[in-house]
Amino acid sequence: MANLTDRQKVGHLLRRFGLGAGMPDMEIYAPLGPEKAMQKLVTFDSTPDLVDPMRFAYREEGDADPGPWRFRIQWMCEMIRTKNPLREKMAVFWHDHFAVRMADVENGLAILEYQKRLREDPIGKFRDILDRMVKSPGVMMQLNLELFSKARPNENFARELLELYTLGEGNYAEKDILEIAKALTGWGYVLAYWQLGSTNDERLNMMRKFDVKPIFSVYGEDAHIKGPKQVLGKTVDTLDDVLDMLAKHPQTARYVSTKLWEYFGYKNPERQVVDRLAKKFLDTDGSIKDVLVEMTKMSEFWSDKCVRGLIKNPIDFYISICRAQNSAGELEKRLDAKGAVDKPLTNDVWSPLGSLNYYLTNAGMEIYQPPSVAGWDWHEGWISANNMLRRQQYTGMFVYYKSQRDGKDVWLPDVGMKYILGEIRKRSADTLDGLINAFLTVYDCPLPEKKIEVLREHFKKHGMPQNVKNDESVAWAVNQGLKLLAGTPEFNLH
Repeated sequence: MANLTDRQKVGHLLRRFGLGAGMPDMEIYAPLGPEKAMQKLVTFDSTPDLVDPMRFAYREEGDADPGPWRFRIQWMCEMIRTKNPLREKMAVFWHDHFAVRMADVENGLAILEYQKRLREDPIGKFRDILDRMVKSPGVMMQLNLELFSKARPNENFARELLELYTLGEGNYAEKDILEIAKALTGWGYVLAYWQLGSTNDERLNMMRKFDVKPIFSVYGEDAHIKGPKQVLGKTVDTLDDVLDMLAKHPQTARYVSTKLWEYFGYKNPERQVVDRLAKKFLDTDGSIKDVLVEMTKMSEFWSDKCVRGLIKNPIDFYISICRAQNSAGELEKRLDAKGAVDKPLTNDVWSPLGSLNYYLTNAGMEIYQPPSVAGWDWHEGWISANNMLRRQQYTGMFVYYKSQRDGKDVWLPDVGMKYILGEIRKRSADTLDGLINAFLTVYDCPLPEKKIEVLREHFKKHGMPQNVKNDESVAWAVNQGLKLLAGTPEFNLH
């Protein structure tokens, strides 16, 4: 087991169950100690989204555009500012598990409805999560379903329900697929959006005025093939019967527990790890929250193999930088939370979020666009020459702003950089090693001595620590230093 202080343990919890262990989060969680910090992470408060997601659909000129990419930007915004980081972290997990691709769905409001289901109590009982997602119109659209009818039972949906969502590949027979397809008949979705007006502005306004859902799932009993079906040795009739059985199945417990550990711990978990988590899953009626808490009670979670041994996915990499720079406050200010729902967002919101979206996409994690219904390739799949180049190019949000000096354009440290500079100066930055230690602390990345020497040369080259009180000088040194840091294995592990 790694010899960690309580503060280091909290940092480990925030990297795995949160969205980074930057100073804004550490200031909240570190004083609690590891056990209470974990309890806080799994206890979501009632903080709503900053603004109605529809704000992202309205435009200053022309008709509204409720395209899926706009709700990707909206979700990224919430990841940066959330006080409940585990909710977003788990929603990303379920996005991979119940993968939906906007290129296949081609409906932004279905994507938004899908997102809401992902983020709604994502650490609740697996049976509830499974029900919510299987009955999502977005998932139905992804699997080419309009209506499960007696005439056309959808075997593809039944197969994915077994292979991707519950049991895993190879743990069922073809006859189970055929019988489940019959049990699913009767379910479908209705797209009501196009009947609400002749323009997107009109339709969105009607949705708000009359509280009309633009798309929703439906069940038509007359379209259901009634009668007993034999699945995995059990007798079922309806979709709910199938979900009840699958949610309680021991293989589902093992499959989901393995995926959870590989997401929060490390890949290829030992058998005893899976056994313990699967038992907790079954003993608690599939409580994801209890399974996550159980992880933190296991020596494997605190081992040298686990701590700082997991490759950051692009969301963990980029979002953690923004959160470390305390970008939430400025983002909230620019969003103007009190603005009307149909008040378009300004470019000073779209630009930084659009830049973040660009880097996420080019680093291989385009939200709402996983490569297939099986989700993304994790772990080493995140590392390539192109992805590493993109990681080294991104230095955060609200880092610089354009100004004028003596009639010439100059770039000055913005609020995100000023926050970092303030945190560095709090930590004995008047010496070279003090400055470097402070720099590594605020960006949450310990380095071996050999790599620290590279930083020494870098900061000396930029006149540090002599110029540490000069905002422009130290900001440039820190900004370029972050690019060096991003190229190290240590910064890409958490």
